[in-house]
Amino acid sequence: MRGVYKYFVSLMTLAVVVQIGLAGFGAFDTADKLSNSGSTVDQDTFDNSFGPHAALGTFIVLSGLVLLLISFGTRDGRRMKRAGIIFGLLVLQLILAWTGAAVPFVLGALHPLNAFLILAVLGATTYREWKTVPAESPEIEAAPVPAPPAA
Repeated sequence: MRGVYKYFVSLMTLAVVVQIGLAGFGAFDTADKLSNSGSTVDQDTFDNSFGPHAALGTFIVLSGLVLLLISFGTRDGRRMKRAGIIFGLLVLQLILAWTGAAVPFVLGALHPLNAFLILAVLGATTYREWKTVPAESPEIEAAPVPAPPAA
């Protein structure tokens, strides 16, 4: 299960990078539509711009739950703790997305900051997984040094 965990957390890290890119796309696409139409942006226009960001975000939160379940299969407390932190940050991200418009200066501002925190924890976890030598692989042993010949 440790191999599954390693590859799954790596895919999640990549998905969060794509997610941040989709947020930028949504913002600039909406701004472009606003400047070209010369009027306000309606809900459909906003949804079309940010729809991919919202869809991938929901998928990432669900994948955080899957990562948590996979971590239980590794039977490693550190992996379970990291997966729990990641899932908690993802749930917080979803809550901030739902409530950010109500208090944009506080909750709305925390949404992108939390995204970078999620990326940092996922990135560190991915790095750790790829740098860790698997416990089941044998260590490379040095060849024994021959004794000097007797005189």
